[in-house]
Amino acid sequence: MADLVRKYDIEVSDHGIHFRPDVGYTVTAFATPAEIRELQRNNYRVVQHENAGEWGKARQGEVGVGNRYAQSADLHSPSCLKLGEGYLNVDEVESALAVAAAAPYANIATLIALPNRTHEGRQCHALKIAGKSDANRVGVYFLGGVHAREWGSPDILINFIEQIEQAYVNGTALTFGSRTFSAADIRTIVDTLDILIFPQANPDGRHYSMNVDCRWRKNRRPAPTGAPECLGVDINRNYDFLWDFHKHFSPSSVPASTDPCSDYYIGESSFSEPETQNARWIVEQFANTRFFIDVHSFGKQILYRWSDDEDQSVDPSMNFMNAAHDGDRGVAGSYKEYIPAGDLATSLSLAKVLQNAIETVRGTNYTIGQSYPASGTSEDYFYSRHFVDASKTKIIAFTVEWGAQFQPPYAEMQHIIDEITAGLLAFCLEIANLSQANSAA
Repeated sequence: MADLVRKYDIEVSDHGIHFRPDVGYTVTAFATPAEIRELQRNNYRVVQHENAGEWGKARQGEVGVGNRYAQSADLHSPSCLKLGEGYLNVDEVESALAVAAAAPYANIATLIALPNRTHEGRQCHALKIAGKSDANRVGVYFLGGVHAREWGSPDILINFIEQIEQAYVNGTALTFGSRTFSAADIRTIVDTLDILIFPQANPDGRHYSMNVDCRWRKNRRPAPTGAPECLGVDINRNYDFLWDFHKHFSPSSVPASTDPCSDYYIGESSFSEPETQNARWIVEQFANTRFFIDVHSFGKQILYRWSDDEDQSVDPSMNFMNAAHDGDRGVAGSYKEYIPAGDLATSLSLAKVLQNAIETVRGTNYTIGQSYPASGTSEDYFYSRHFVDASKTKIIAFTVEWGAQFQPPYAEMQHIIDEITAGLLAFCLEIANLSQANSAA
């Protein structure tokens, strides 16, 4: 997989990697006709699904009509446009969080100042929504804005906050397509759960993507000496889960790199970045967190754990902590990552809840599947913590990949916002109902 990026300079879709037992790993990517011929000469099986030129314009530009913060007419890409109203900018996301913690929502919302400022000095905030403060409440954690060019993720989470707060305070229902959440459903969610939302994990990268280069993925860590153009770390390769991919994975099996110039640069060490430190801090402060979703784009997918290899629930010794399997992970073969059968069943059940709710909005089908091969991701790290240290809470973790492009026209993004908001509400309601049932038992 990594050879496509490093050796052939192919632009791979961040989350377009899938495993099939009959053919092994398949990868969704953009390639020019010349690149396709080169891959075929080197024995890659290539299936062209769309016109490369037209698909490339959409995929490479990753921008649609609707962003009023794109100041340049080209933004370093021939398909980045000077755009109109749409996505929230960095300051607007932070302002929306402040408003969400003020009257009339102050009784259910708490603004949380995160401890680590970004490389460009920005202060990040999260929000806790909780109607009560009784003991043994279940925590649900939503993270967004990790990759800079995925502009819609913070907008989705801000919309989720606004919708649930307004409905709770006003005692009203919320309807998305054919799915209605009654006023009683909203009260159940807010009065039963602690909901933690960190909507803009990477404000430096988002600001740069919106104003300079719409394709930008990483944060804005200063470049190392001697390579002034190589800024940034991929913060979703910076968590402490098999972070040292050269050691733990089969060669070239995951999209990760120790080259600071790469879009997939993992950083100098795990948790080297203030963005990942902030995301971890939330779980450390709120030890009751039991469920986690990292909101990304794109692919219309709901992904469960693990990311390092295929799942299996038979051999507990075959796991990410077992050094005997270093070098085997990430490719089709004898190694498979252990997941307890109960955790897998819970993951599949909740993924189905998300899928069904999203589909009710306008019929969009999100596929459910195991995550693509990767190292150092938030989802794997949060789920892995209780295996490493049994005193830590088990966190069932997901990735939701919204939409079909990083920056769709905002008219389309608004539909996606409704879809994912419906999915997140259904996810919370399912967990709240289960929590109440368990408390009553």
